[in-house]
Amino acid sequence: MRTAPRAVMILLMLTFVGCNKPKPPSPPAELPKPEHTLTAEQLLGDYQRNEVGADQKYKGKLIQVSGTVAGIKKAPLLGYYVGLGSPQEGDMYDIMCFLHPDAEADAGQLKIGDKVTVMGMCEGKAAGFQLNLRKCAIVKDAK
Repeated sequence: MRTAPRAVMILLMLTFVGCNKPKPPSPPAELPKPEHTLTAEQLLGDYQRNEVGADQKYKGKLIQVSGTVAGIKKAPLLGYYVGLGSPQEGDMYDIMCFLHPDAEADAGQLKIGDKVTVMGMCEGKAAGFQLNLRKCAIVKDAK
């Protein structure tokens, strides 16, 4: 009679031991497809020609933008960002790409003048100055 409880106990122990097997690593997640792919100059041109129309087209949407790195910095309370375009008065850039925490290591490898492609959510112009993208990832070239 005591063998039945022991058998159940052994079976339960084997079940729990089997549950603790390490799982193989999952493949890296693919980046989602952007709604728009354009250069920094194209994006800025659209906003200069018609800010309302550009907001309707891009704001709140995932976009991919290619341009020249003008700065890699940290904004208080906002986090790290890559500035695209040319520095303007003070420390302003044409496009400020605020990085997702997973992209910070990639940004650490960039230098001013590098060509880069970022993907992020467009937030439009901040206070009428520079364009902001949030949750940005650095897009690596497929080789």
